[in-house]
Amino acid sequence: MPIAAAVVGIGFMLNGCGGSDSGAGGGGGGGSGPGTTGTGGGSTSAGTPTSSGTSSGTNSTSSGANSTSSGANSTSSGTDPTSGAGAGPASGTGVGGSGTIECDEPGGTVPPLRLTEVARGLNQPLFVTSEPEDPSRLYVVQQGGTIRLINGGELQSAPFLDITADVQGSEYDEDERGLLGLAFHPQYASNGRFFVYYNTRSRTLVLREYKRSASNPDRADPQATELFSIPVLRGNHNGGMLAFGPDGMLYIGVGDGGGDTSDPDPNNNGQNIEVKYAKILRVDVENHPTAPAGNVRGGDPYVWDYGLRNPWRFSFDRCRGDLYIGDVGGRLFEEINIEPRGQGNKNYGWSVTEGGTCLKDDEATSCDSPTITRPVVAYDHDSGDGSVTGGYVYRGSRIPALRGKYLFGDFETDRVWMLTWKDGVATPRSSLSQDLASESTIQGLASFGEDAAGELYIVSYGGSIFRIDPE
Repeated sequence: MPIAAAVVGIGFMLNGCGGSDSGAGGGGGGGSGPGTTGTGGGSTSAGTPTSSGTSSGTNSTSSGANSTSSGANSTSSGTDPTSGAGAGPASGTGVGGSGTIECDEPGGTVPPLRLTEVARGLNQPLFVTSEPEDPSRLYVVQQGGTIRLINGGELQSAPFLDITADVQGSEYDEDERGLLGLAFHPQYASNGRFFVYYNTRSRTLVLREYKRSASNPDRADPQATELFSIPVLRGNHNGGMLAFGPDGMLYIGVGDGGGDTSDPDPNNNGQNIEVKYAKILRVDVENHPTAPAGNVRGGDPYVWDYGLRNPWRFSFDRCRGDLYIGDVGGRLFEEINIEPRGQGNKNYGWSVTEGGTCLKDDEATSCDSPTITRPVVAYDHDSGDGSVTGGYVYRGSRIPALRGKYLFGDFETDRVWMLTWKDGVATPRSSLSQDLASESTIQGLASFGEDAAGELYIVSYGGSIFRIDPE
């Protein structure tokens, strides 16, 4: 189903399934683009979920992560426990999560859950996060070029950062351009540094560093330092996620530059390690432009992983350090790829394969090449899904039975699932949609978010932020 029909009055083809760079968002390149419905079969997953929730009706595959190569091992420890305070009401506004990062996994049945509205009245929100050491200060990325602060449960009227004059925001239905990603430096409390990724009005994708204002912690200094800039190719498949890994490096998700279902990845960027497109990049912000050791050799110095179509949202498990990547599919499958801590240099197959299915059998890398790492989960579009939104492994204190479980969803249907990945094997995903009433509450599942206390959030593109709470 086209997103324009699924999300009434909302014009954003999240994570890039379709749309062109000009006009009224022409043809779609994956998932369910305008006027197109993705199709493609998948083998039915088997097994019994080990936690509460109903098993998914959408055909999917689950497998272990067949790692074929590795990069430099991370040497730093996982995130230290961080405390915070506050609890929000079931509707209206509420402050961030409370408690500490918890790495024990007691198991048991996940209790009934609910979505607690934390903020409303936002304009095209795409992401939410908190300061690394303060869960009461949430920051919301808005597509048009502003970052809004929710301080102590109150949405501040003045933006923390306003770069709308430089950001190429949405101009037509399903326009994927805009301010897409935000990451705070791990030592933000002391150095005030943070990073953003966005489309500029000069048709580039940029990674820039900003700093907190020296005179007002609720404002950012408008001066920026650019770390890199690449040309926009077609306007869609921009990627957008920024996150610091357990090794202290900044990771950036960049899409393949755009295309449509009839000509996926026309520049073959997925398999070209000499370009930044279709990659997870890894940058040392303390020593830039010197590339960190352990990246892929022989290509662009910042490439960590490649063969990704549009890694819209990814995250690191706060305790184990494993990397979870939601890669938005084309006409066949949506993917979740899981990478053990420090084991980069992976080829995830695009555009030779999608969800393990062969797309191009005439490339230098064959469809059955052992260098391709298959997705841990691949689900098709037969039930209306079509644009995966990667999430987080829950590490909060409010829902002990949920710890260690990875939550993710789909933008087109607003469905939410969870799975557990352990020892290279994923449990079959189970649905949390009915429990959270996500399909009737969310208006475009743009992103998940995580605060400093490990509590998880859902960003509704319709203008609200919700926290996942126990009933």
